Amino acid sequence: MLYLYILLAILLFLIIFVFAPAVVCYRSVFGRRKVLPLTDDKLYKPAILPYKERMLSDLAYLQEQGAERVSITAKDGVTLCGDYYDHGSQKTALMVHGYNADPYVNLVCPARWLYDRGFNVLVIYQRGHGCSGGKHSGMGLLETDDVFLWIDWLLQQDPSQRILPYGVSMGGTTLMYLSDSIREENVPCMIVDCGYISTYNQLMSDAKRMHLPPLLIPLIGWLCRIDLHIDIREKTTDHLMNAQKPILFIHGTDDQTVPIGECQANFETCSAGKRLVVVDGAAHTVAFQKGGAQVEDAMTQFLKQYFE
Repeated sequence: MLYLYILLAILLFLIIFVFAPAVVCYRSVFGRRKVLPLTDDKLYKPAILPYKERMLSDLAYLQEQGAERVSITAKDGVTLCGDYYDHGSQKTALMVHGYNADPYVNLVCPARWLYDRGFNVLVIYQRGHGCSGGKHSGMGLLETDDVFLWIDWLLQQDPSQRILPYGVSMGGTTLMYLSDSIREENVPCMIVDCGYISTYNQLMSDAKRMHLPPLLIPLIGWLCRIDLHIDIREKTTDHLMNAQKPILFIHGTDDQTVPIGECQANFETCSAGKRLVVVDGAAHTVAFQKGGAQVEDAMTQFLKQYFE
């Protein structure tokens, strides 16, 4: 009887201090995101604050151009939405934002830059964010099929147009996950800014930073396999070794969210044409703004080589 009590005590301990926290963390990480719009002052923490004026100016500029709110239906029935800025062009930038972010927070500056250079711009809202439906975010693992559907939607509008996928953080990881399967001739290349190697690595890094028990991450991974049918250990490098399209990698040296070493590993693994731009002093998701002419010149040269 004593052994039974001991086993019950151990089971109760595991439920209270291990399994229950894992479920809470799983729902917190992979549940629907409540994001701040670019106009919310609470958004502007120290890393972003220096670029507030430019970001709001670029947002106002895009809004003046006028966007059409468009939508598609994902394979699992989720309705996904985006803002389409029609420049009357045969080239379109497909802007894919990061985790827990309004897309304009990550993308407004490069979106404006590309629009000014003659691109139509499609700013999508990833599942579980903003106007898009879905109870879950997949941290790039559920979103790859969605990106393919957006490419199909663009080609339905104009089968002859050329498409430039541009992803930041989770959006960049989404693009790297599909780098070995995107073969459409209309997609000549892509740009990846501060993407991570795997959801598992990212969660482990976040757990250490927030002083959470690392044991929670494998349990969260198990819940993801059961509930979402995704494997958080899946690595971008496994896809990049067979990459089908050239990639411009961008990363900042002061990125505390995704260490620059992950970008370097992604870059070294990529088997397609590639270029790496390292922006000294740039924090997470602001390398484009911080890099200024360095990043813009690299993008111009990369697009001239692979896109035009």
